Amino acid sequence: VTVLEASSQAGGQVRLATQNPRRKELIGIIDWRLAELDRLGVEIRYDTWAEKDDVLALSPDVVVVATGGLPQNPPLAAGDNLVTSSWDIMAGSVKPAENVLLYDDNGGHQGMGAAELIANSGAKLELVSPERFFAPEMGGMNHVPYMRAFHEKGVTITINTRLRSVRREGNQLVAELGSDFADGWRGERRVDQVVVEHGTLPLDDLYLALKPLSKNGGAVDYERLVNGGDIFPARNPEARFVLFRIGDAVASRNIHAAIYDGIRFGLRI
Repeated sequence: VTVLEASSQAGGQVRLATQNPRRKELIGIIDWRLAELDRLGVEIRYDTWAEKDDVLALSPDVVVVATGGLPQNPPLAAGDNLVTSSWDIMAGSVKPAENVLLYDDNGGHQGMGAAELIANSGAKLELVSPERFFAPEMGGMNHVPYMRAFHEKGVTITINTRLRSVRREGNQLVAELGSDFADGWRGERRVDQVVVEHGTLPLDDLYLALKPLSKNGGAVDYERLVNGGDIFPARNPEARFVLFRIGDAVASRNIHAAIYDGIRFGLRI
């Protein structure tokens, strides 16, 4: 087994999540797997942004694309280029401004982690969600500690509200807000920074490049994955390898989905 790792460190979005001290224990997910790979003699090639030829040079029998995804903006009428990704806040590549609006319509830990880092920086923060309560995908047990932290830091929480557009006025940004319940309702916030969390878009360039060269055309028979049988349909039998993708390389999901993807396929190859 050879792993082509794009970064200088393994872990991807899990490592990013550990930048919030509240979730630092997630590093164990990475550390245990790295220890197991070392025990099993798996080669990891770091700082390798794999392209088609890099994969083909290994003459593989099976190619697993676990390239993850990249952050995507929520649908905005205007101002795509004016917003900051929650990833940039979590990674520390962009510092929180003095007055911040964070819009989260993904509803998971990602937006909450960024919100807490912003609040801890001393910034004035308003958290805006289109849901009837913030981060519904996160679960009730996690709601309490985040809510406690937001109250302690004076975070304003606005629910049932969507971010419609962002425009620049002078040295500030104006966020236009809307409602799913009242078509004519509009609101505005004048802030220094607008941070957005809208999940990820699959980084699938490598998968698409390898797809026509694979035995199965990148396809998986999911019924057989569940019930038994050959899970890779023979669409190009003369090809050298089968191909599939897992985790956020398929769709924006969570850590558990990526792990279970790996387990389900790993047991069948």
